[in-house]
Amino acid sequence: MKKAMTNTLKAVVAGAIVTVSLAMSLPASAKPAHTIIRDRVIFETVELGDNQNQYATVPVVVRETLDTRYPGLLGDYPIIKREVIEVSSQPLIVWQKTLASSDPKGAYTPKRRAEAVGARLTNLVAALGVSNLKEMVQVGIVNYEGVIFVSDESVADFNTVVFTLIPENRAKASQILTKLQEYGEATATTDPIYN
Repeated sequence: MKKAMTNTLKAVVAGAIVTVSLAMSLPASAKPAHTIIRDRVIFETVELGDNQNQYATVPVVVRETLDTRYPGLLGDYPIIKREVIEVSSQPLIVWQKTLASSDPKGAYTPKRRAEAVGARLTNLVAALGVSNLKEMVQVGIVNYEGVIFVSDESVADFNTVVFTLIPENRAKASQILTKLQEYGEATATTDPIYN
């Protein structure tokens, strides 16, 4: 399984290296005056292996070019170009289990969970002003389920949940919390969280 994960991530990293080398070859003067460039971390979903129904949430550093002529309703600008700068060599979380859900789309499969959590993690900085995982995560209970959540308060609710812990991980929630916080400080071990 680790070999399949490593091979998949190597393919993603190879694509990122090609993208970065193409981006580096453009002259700085090619940037139009009505744009700004920012680097940020996003969390992508990567499928691990064939027919294993395992997906990973992988941090990726991207460089975005924004068009300042057309501000959005929420104050940001439209992205006109996105380049991958760096891909983590290890996933943050590997999703293996399907969880029951009352969602109209049905159960939360590993793929749906990875995509949802990746989007939540990506949007946390803009929504809450969080700059890293260290300052955002807590362990709590919502709807009788163990969760990892983000809040200035010590009580979790539906709006602050980042992800639900699988039953096997609920007993070791504090260890998972520590891993997430270490990851936020870039001091994490190479082992991802399996959820």
